[in-house]
Amino acid sequence: MMKNQLKVKRVINNNIVIAENFKGQEVVAIGKGLGFKKDKHDIISENEISKTFISLDNQNKQRLLTLFDEAPYEIIELTQSIIEMAQNELHATFNVNLVIALADHINFSVNQYKSGFDSFALVNEEVKRFYKDEYEVGKKALKMINETLNINLKKEESTSIAFHLITATENKTNREALKIMKAVSEIMNIVETDLSIVVDEDSMAYSRFVIHLKFFMRRVLFEATKPSDESLGDIYSQIQTGHDEANLCVDKIAEYVSETYNCSVSDDERLYLIIHVERLLKQAKHNQ
Repeated sequence: MMKNQLKVKRVINNNIVIAENFKGQEVVAIGKGLGFKKDKHDIISENEISKTFISLDNQNKQRLLTLFDEAPYEIIELTQSIIEMAQNELHATFNVNLVIALADHINFSVNQYKSGFDSFALVNEEVKRFYKDEYEVGKKALKMINETLNINLKKEESTSIAFHLITATENKTNREALKIMKAVSEIMNIVETDLSIVVDEDSMAYSRFVIHLKFFMRRVLFEATKPSDESLGDIYSQIQTGHDEANLCVDKIAEYVSETYNCSVSDDERLYLIIHVERLLKQAKHNQ
């Protein structure tokens, strides 16, 4: 068997086979008509295959095969095209879990639409506000779905698609991703209310602050607290002077984190928060 060939082990349906590559690895291979009139031990070439999934554990293999059994090949192919587009746009790499989750979601939404029902869409302003890149990809994906399948899913579907990308990119469950977004939103509200400003969401200061808050809340929610860096603690003591508004605002952020998540905010975390809040404050004053 040549390097660019696979040997069929089992035909799942006309478009899906389980095969063995030249390294002896078991793969799930998909392609239009790939399994048609194929038998065990038949050889298939790479030009017949649109996608292979290698080294799957039993759970993921079963989930994938269940999906292929329930969703039309057209949906699987469309989902793979969306993921390839998302990888290019977001400079990310996604594993088989996204294929399974996203194809299942698209298939459900399409079936609901064809049955005359509106499928539940994750209408979440935090997705649009704090994950703009993923949301833009979600809009492109929705356009691909509607044009390919000649349907008209509502624009809110973009948010649901974006949310699948967010959870896959950050390697978090839906619930964990929602926790991060809720916390970032609450902190942003504290900043705007306490400083009596409206942040410029197109500014670099805003973008940098949101990115910092995502990592900050990820540490608060899911990672063990690390001891404060003493050298940064010294800098924090110095920078408090002359940044009274930002410092008081960060006190309120720390109070929110402590009361809501039972987690203290270290001096080094406070230092970075003050720097970001000060930038937002200066940007807002400049825009007035």
